[in-house]
Amino acid sequence: MKRFYQMETEKKVKAVCAALIARRYLCKMKWVSQEGERTKDVSPEFMFCADHEDEVRARLDAVGYDLDLDPQGDFYICAPQDDTGIRYERLDRAETLFLFGLAVTYENKRSEMGRFATVDSDINELLGLLCVTYRAFDKEPSVAEVRRIMARFERAGLVLRKRGRWSDLDVEFAIQPAIAHVADRATIDAYEKRYAAALDGTDAATDATDDDAGDDDGE
Repeated sequence: MKRFYQMETEKKVKAVCAALIARRYLCKMKWVSQEGERTKDVSPEFMFCADHEDEVRARLDAVGYDLDLDPQGDFYICAPQDDTGIRYERLDRAETLFLFGLAVTYENKRSEMGRFATVDSDINELLGLLCVTYRAFDKEPSVAEVRRIMARFERAGLVLRKRGRWSDLDVEFAIQPAIAHVADRATIDAYEKRYAAALDGTDAATDATDDDAGDDDGE
C-alpha cells in the first residue's frame, strides 16, 4: 500500500511539474463552472504543490527550472534557470498591441485586486483602451481578428474566458498573473509612451513599429 501511495505521489508530482513548465505559473484559486456559472475555488494542483513543494522543486531543478512562491503565498512561479531551450513565439503587430492592452489593464487593476490576483475585464474595455484611449489601431479590429488573437492567448494561459464567446463584444475574461511574466516590460513601456503621446496630439503615436520585437506568449 505504501509503495502504491509513493507511485501515485510521484505520478502527481510529474503532472504538476509538467503543468508548471507549460504555464509558468500556478494560482491558488481557479475558476470552475458550477450550474452554468463560473466561480473561484481552490486549485488542487496548487495545494498538492504546497504539500509536496520539496519534491516538485527537486524535479524542476533537475530539468533546469526554479520554483518560487510569491510573498503572499498565492502564486507559484516556474522560471527557467537560463534561456536554453525556451520556446519563443513571435507575435504579429495586432497580437503585440493586444498583449500591450492586456498588460496595461492588468497593471492598472492589479492594485485593486491584490498582488498576483487575476484581473477581470471584457472585450469592450480592451478595445476601448486600444482604439479610443491610445488610438493604436486605425480602425477597430474585426470580430474574426479579435477571436483569433484572444483564443491564442487563452491557449497560452494568459486569459481565461468567464462568460460568452470571443466573438461577443461583451465576452468577459480574467487576465491571468502570467501576463506580468510574459509581456516584455521594455516593449510595453515603449508602447505606452508612444501611444500615450497620441493624447497630446503629437506625431509620435503614428510611428508604431512594424517589426514588433519578439514578445513571447510563454505557454
